[in-house]
Amino acid sequence: MRRALWAQEQERDAVARALHNEIGQAVSAIKMSAHLALDEADAKQRQQDLQDIIRIADDTVGRLRDLSTRLRPPQLSGLGLEAALRGEVEHLAGASADVTLQLPSLAQEPDEESALACFRGVQQALAHVLRHAPAARIQLTLTDAGDDGFSLLLAEDAGALEVGGGPAGFDLPLLHERVRALGGQLRLGSDAGGATLQLRLPYRVQAHGHSAPSPAGARRGSVRE
Repeated sequence: MRRALWAQEQERDAVARALHNEIGQAVSAIKMSAHLALDEADAKQRQQDLQDIIRIADDTVGRLRDLSTRLRPPQLSGLGLEAALRGEVEHLAGASADVTLQLPSLAQEPDEESALACFRGVQQALAHVLRHAPAARIQLTLTDAGDDGFSLLLAEDAGALEVGGGPAGFDLPLLHERVRALGGQLRLGSDAGGATLQLRLPYRVQAHGHSAPSPAGARRGSVRE
C-alpha cells in the first residue's frame, strides 16, 4: 500500500512539473508576446507578434489536452476500453510505429477500475517501448480469459520492456499494486523474440480486490478485426 501511494505521488509530481514547466512557460510567452504587440508601432511586426500568440496558444491547448488525457482518458468512460486503447495507440504511435491491434469484443464491458488499470498498463508500457525502441514491432491482444476475467497482452520484438530492470524500471509500480489490489495478475516475460507484458483482470471488482460475479445477461460480442 505504501508503495502504491508513493507511485501515485510520483504520478502527481510529474503532472505538476508539466503544468509548471510547460504550461507556465507557455502562458508567460503569450503574455510577453502580447506586451510586444501592444508596444509595436510597425504593423507587420505587430501582426507577427499576434501570430506568435496564436501559435503558442494552440500548442498550449494541445499540451493541456495531453495532460487531461493522462489524468483521465475521455474515451474510457464514453466509448469503452477498446476505443480507448485504439485512441491511445493512435496518439502515441502515430503513423510511423509498427503496432498491430487485435481487440475483439469482450464477453462484457469491464468495470471502471479494471478498465482503467488495463488502459494505464498499455499507456505506460507502450510509451516506454516507443521511447527506447521506436522501430520495435508491437502487438496488442485483448481476449476474454474466462472465469469472469479478461487478458491484455503486449508483445514487442526489441526487449525494451526489460530496460530498467523490470516493471519498476518503466514506471509501473502503481499499476502493479493496482492490478494486485483488484485481484488480477501482471506478468513480464522475455525470450529471444523480445518481451511481453500480460495483464489479467476481473470484469467486476468487489471490495478488497475480489472479482464479482458477472451480471446476468452480460453481452456477448463476435470477434472482429
